[in-house]
Amino acid sequence: MALELVSGPGVREPASAPPAPFRKVLVTPSESLTGETTQLQEPAFFVDWLSISQVHTEGGLPLVDSGCVMGVDESGELEWKTSKAVKHEGSFETSLNVRCDGFRVTFSGNVSRFGRADNLFGFDFWECLRRVNAVLDHYALPPFTAGKKIERITRGDVRYEWTGARVSRIDLTANYETGSVDNAHALMQYLGTQHAGRHEGRVLGQGETVAWGGRGGCRQYWKAYIKHLEMQRHAASDQRVIDHCAERGVVRFEGTVRTKALTDMGSAFLGDYESGWAMAQLIQLFEQQKQVLHRAERSTDDLDELPRHLRATARDYMAGMDCAARMSRASFYRHRADLLPYGIDIAVRNVRPFQPRVRVIELRPAEIPSWYQLAA
Repeated sequence: MALELVSGPGVREPASAPPAPFRKVLVTPSESLTGETTQLQEPAFFVDWLSISQVHTEGGLPLVDSGCVMGVDESGELEWKTSKAVKHEGSFETSLNVRCDGFRVTFSGNVSRFGRADNLFGFDFWECLRRVNAVLDHYALPPFTAGKKIERITRGDVRYEWTGARVSRIDLTANYETGSVDNAHALMQYLGTQHAGRHEGRVLGQGETVAWGGRGGCRQYWKAYIKHLEMQRHAASDQRVIDHCAERGVVRFEGTVRTKALTDMGSAFLGDYESGWAMAQLIQLFEQQKQVLHRAERSTDDLDELPRHLRATARDYMAGMDCAARMSRASFYRHRADLLPYGIDIAVRNVRPFQPRVRVIELRPAEIPSWYQLAA
């Protein structure tokens, strides 16, 4: 279809000696329960999941864990030992993960979901961080801070780092309205034929989700899905919110950005968020990735509107021919790049018969209902 478009949990006494060398840990998003209602704005995206950690070299922090997991060899000798995070429980069966070994504080969880029936609309990065620090305070732990900026020179290359908190995962989300449930399903069908960067779209579930990239990877994972169907799987979700999403055909687009990608972008240290650099990089990344959605809005119902040098390739593709086999490698990739803005991806074999007319779906950022509350 073409479209337009283990020991007991809790806090214990401070550690008196440094633990074993720190291992890199993947932390998850977080959220804190407050009684406030936050004024909603219109950021480029909301933050759902946040994983962040900080090492305090002076030590002496409370031990916060829910027991230990150990590994022993055949003779019974201890090979390794790691503490388990405490689950900070909230209402609506939500929780966050907090851990401290006396030196390193780690936090992970879905900040925009914690203590709420849904996370249709969430919080920006700074509100999430404020809520995270409120949870740390509950365990008498210090807040996450940027620390000091330091310069490292390796073989003549200058690199700047920060001594404070480091982000290892951040989930970026935005909602779009397609106009109806039928339009939302049509959009999913279309996205399943599209590439995002080097990744081909994969249709998941019953066709309500399309994903790009590997979910367990160490860089990026992006997906689009029909929001009201996802919410129906959570019994705590407000029926009024579900009905609103169904009526407007709300589709959510979200990406998980992990350690390696954050490091490459210069968006791993909290200090880079305070300077403004990290958020600018994330906004640019999000805008690039969401182009796969807006490709649908650029499809036309007449191939004659295409530039002359692309018409033959587009017609061959629509007829089900293998363009890669009929063109040189250089021409194929050049034509693919030129056709993508029109919603045609010749890298995905077209096995459907050519339709002279197309369905037009207008995507627009989802509006926040006047009755919707963000109070946790």
